[in-house]
Amino acid sequence: MHKRHRIADSLVLTGWLVGKSRAEVLAALGAPPETDKFSDWSLVYVLGPERGLLSIDYEWLAIRTDDAGSVTEAAVIRD
Repeated sequence: MHKRHRIADSLVLTGWLVGKSRAEVLAALGAPPETDKFSDWSLVYVLGPERGLLSIDYEWLAIRTDDAGSVTEAAVIRD
């Protein structure tokens, strides 16, 4: 498993991101790469090939914010 996967899993499982401001997330994780995937999420970070025997997709850390810019949800998703 890649280090990025472990970090993302920890952020999601502990709920560390929820309640943080968009600015706090950007300060901690940096700016996410440009992507046209997952437009229903506010911030999306690529983690790398999905875990498992057949890695045909990628995993992403997806973060959703409310209108005030506070994180309401974070998840590791696959494309």
